[in-house]
Amino acid sequence: MPRQSNSLEWFKKAEIDYFAAFVKLWLSFNALYKRLFQNDNLGRNDRNYIEALKNRDNSLKRKFNSLFYENSDEGKEFRLYLMEIIRTFDGGIFGGKTIRKNEVIKPQMSGQLIDEINFKDFIHPRNFQLRKKPRGYIKIGKYYIKESPDEIWPYFVEILYMIRNQLIHGELEPTDENHKIIKACYNVLNLLIKDEV
Repeated sequence: MPRQSNSLEWFKKAEIDYFAAFVKLWLSFNALYKRLFQNDNLGRNDRNYIEALKNRDNSLKRKFNSLFYENSDEGKEFRLYLMEIIRTFDGGIFGGKTIRKNEVIKPQMSGQLIDEINFKDFIHPRNFQLRKKPRGYIKIGKYYIKESPDEIWPYFVEILYMIRNQLIHGELEPTDENHKIIKACYNVLNLLIKDEV
């Protein structure tokens, strides 16, 4: 008869390491966005591809918009994980820690550093005092978020890229809180690219 500790040990081993899973998923995403813009002579610099992804019409942006409104289980899951990313990123703070910028980790939106922009601006400022849905907002979980996927898209791409840089370059601490954030990033990215790869 198996010991009780066997079941606990195997249970622990079954937990998904989202840090490693996200890095592998990013490799697929990286190859995908380079393929999307392969005829645009963007060189080898990832930043050029990230800017193109954020600012040009492309199939991933259209998929993001579709999932933002889709009433399927997949759409609902996508919005909940997206909301988790929005909720956790606060200007220059991520995972409760200040983002240490360097030459590799310097998130920006059209040249403006992203710590000068609060991603939480997409959440209604009176969220918990509201009794009914305000115009121009969509309810995701317990939050009202701007019903503007085109506006959210470039911030989302930039934050994903920043998280990837923090993780790859050893700046992101392997805490439980950061693991939850990476899990949300993994799930949103997975839903976004799975039909495109």
